[in-house]
Amino acid sequence: MILILKKFPYSIIILTIFLLFCCKKEKNISTIEIDKENRTIIFSAKLNHSKEKKYFLFYFKSYPWLKSHCIFTSSSKLKELQTAIASIDWQLWDKIYTQKFLPELKIEIFFNNQWENLKNFLLIKNFDIYQTAFWGSPIYDDIVLYRNYKSFPCETCKIFPLEKDVVLKDKKILNYRFIKKIPDSENKFRIKF
Repeated sequence: MILILKKFPYSIIILTIFLLFCCKKEKNISTIEIDKENRTIIFSAKLNHSKEKKYFLFYFKSYPWLKSHCIFTSSSKLKELQTAIASIDWQLWDKIYTQKFLPELKIEIFFNNQWENLKNFLLIKNFDIYQTAFWGSPIYDDIVLYRNYKSFPCETCKIFPLEKDVVLKDKKILNYRFIKKIPDSENKFRIKF
């Protein structure tokens, strides 16, 4: 081993640095683009064809049972959404979750190479800005987001009924209809806070 190190000392050092750099980069990958200056986030989502009642506009990977109750589903994780919001304003998530103020969110879809207001595509009669997405729960996130649903389905968990009650409490079923057709493929969405 010492002989190999003497022959190739620089290549091993360079290889080690390269591997460490790659591992570090991979951990920081986010599927949500953040523009702090314009207070916007951009993410991809596609139309959810589930026949369940809808309570939220967007689903971010988190509480698996919630996915069928959202109009659009994103492959981005809830933790990524929370991190993106915190990077825009570190108190924003708390203000939204606790409903301390009603943010004026502008929600847009990228369609025909330009950003258009989602209201031009989707009419929701009883839309509450807090139902844009399930923003997370300081009570349940630590338990739920690290639970292994494959070996331990949430429906058998004693906390599941409480979890569902907390998430859907005071939420209205969204009364919506599409005005313009939205492609079934993944679409880019932008939320301005």
